[in-house]
Amino acid sequence: MRDNVDEGDQALDSLFGPYDFLDSGLAQLPPESEPSSGRMSESPEDDKIRGQGVLDAFPDPTAGAMLPPEDRFQPVKSEEDRKPGSTDGSEVSSEQAQAPAPKRGRAGAPSGKQLQPPTKGELQDKADRCRARNREHARQTRRRKKEFVENLQLSVTNLTRENEAMAQRLREADARDARRARRVETVDALLNLRVADDPQIDPDDPDSEERLWNELVEPDFELHLPHTPYRSFAPYEQTVSGRTVTGVRAAISDVKSLRTCLAALTRLPRSQGSEAEAAAARAAAAAARAALDEQRSSSDQGESGRQTRSGGRRSKEPEHDESEMPPQEGRAECVLERASVAWTADGTLLAPWVLRVANAEGRCVLSQRGTAKAMFRAAPRGVRGDRVARLELTFDTIGLWQQLTRASRSPVAEPYAAVPNTLEDALQESKDARVVTSATRPFVIEHVNDAWVRLCGFSADEAVGKTLACLQGPLSERDEITKIVDQAARGHACSALITNYTKQGQRFQNFLRVVPLVRGNDDAQPSHMLGVLQDVQPQLAG
Repeated sequence: MRDNVDEGDQALDSLFGPYDFLDSGLAQLPPESEPSSGRMSESPEDDKIRGQGVLDAFPDPTAGAMLPPEDRFQPVKSEEDRKPGSTDGSEVSSEQAQAPAPKRGRAGAPSGKQLQPPTKGELQDKADRCRARNREHARQTRRRKKEFVENLQLSVTNLTRENEAMAQRLREADARDARRARRVETVDALLNLRVADDPQIDPDDPDSEERLWNELVEPDFELHLPHTPYRSFAPYEQTVSGRTVTGVRAAISDVKSLRTCLAALTRLPRSQGSEAEAAAARAAAAAARAALDEQRSSSDQGESGRQTRSGGRRSKEPEHDESEMPPQEGRAECVLERASVAWTADGTLLAPWVLRVANAEGRCVLSQRGTAKAMFRAAPRGVRGDRVARLELTFDTIGLWQQLTRASRSPVAEPYAAVPNTLEDALQESKDARVVTSATRPFVIEHVNDAWVRLCGFSADEAVGKTLACLQGPLSERDEITKIVDQAARGHACSALITNYTKQGQRFQNFLRVVPLVRGNDDAQPSHMLGVLQDVQPQLAG
């Protein structure tokens, strides 16, 4: 064991030198080695360089890097210790204690030193930079101002364009409303013209009615109706779905036929014992009209008040519905229900209408509703309003026929008997008193049936070849007869309440209806005229 330790000591001695002081308990210290240059190892080349003074030129990194041990842990002196009279033995002058810390001036120079004045070039550079900065600022200001003005002008332009567009829309809406109002008036006048004479028509001027129609409809006007077997019409007007009336003159002929049909209800005289009923009917009609007038006046006052409060602008109120107003005695009225008018995109009018007929006693004996579809064509320049190019009327034909039959009050008339339109149909057997004449003046009698013979007292042989003047007498209505002759000469249907005389001179009052006849279904011009005499004496007695 001891041998092994000795061998280890010898090995250490050979490497590091003798370390006997370890065994002696640090009694002896190894001799101090010479101070090195701070480098961990030196080579022979370093000695050569050191001899030349190259390495000596570099400072020793360890020299002065640390304070001496006695100064390393000195306490920091406070402000009071540094004042004059402090106990640490160091004295500070009062000037040094009161002197402020040195300030750094421009360009890093102390404030106490005098700065050098700028040169002319520096001043020029500074002025150039200031001018450039001002120019850039002015340029940016002008740019922002220009953008603001452009945006403002754009906003004004857009608002002006929107205002003009809105004003244009308002003008178009006003023009559209005015045009629609005129169209409603046109259709209303056209419907009422179908059942009643217009005050503008001059009885002495045969062309006045045609001129009035030309103001309301186009020359190629078309009227579409359901089948109307209860009144006369041209056979060629029949179609699969109804009737088509083309042209102004054909429309006037159709109107004459409708008026003749309704005249059997309006022009018949009052029956005996009906004065009380007639008075009650007139009182009810007067009360209804007074209530409607009062409603109109109150509505007008309220509208004027609203107009004053709204600064002159009139609020649009629904118009009064005149379809509920009872017609006058012995009149027929066809009124458009304006409150229910509708419009399509192309300006077509859709509206319901009501036909009301009051007899001579003031009672409403017929009331029929239907719908109207009117298509218009723009009016040419200089002409106010649009004219109707096509009118379609839809209603219940069977219901109207039933009302006509019940209201006719004829005990001998055949119920639901179709009115003949051709000569062949007129020559058929009938309970009505019929007489067939020529289509032109002086309207010579060509055929009479048995009912006419029984009513007038003339035989068929006696009547053929004569005119209807054989039935006239002192009390016959000459004006009514003249009107009938004029209308028949134009080929129109007509009617009148006339006082006639039998062969024996007995006076009787009859309601005469005259309708045109054609030979074939394709003929347009009448070849004969048919007169139907309805004796009103049995009705008056009943």
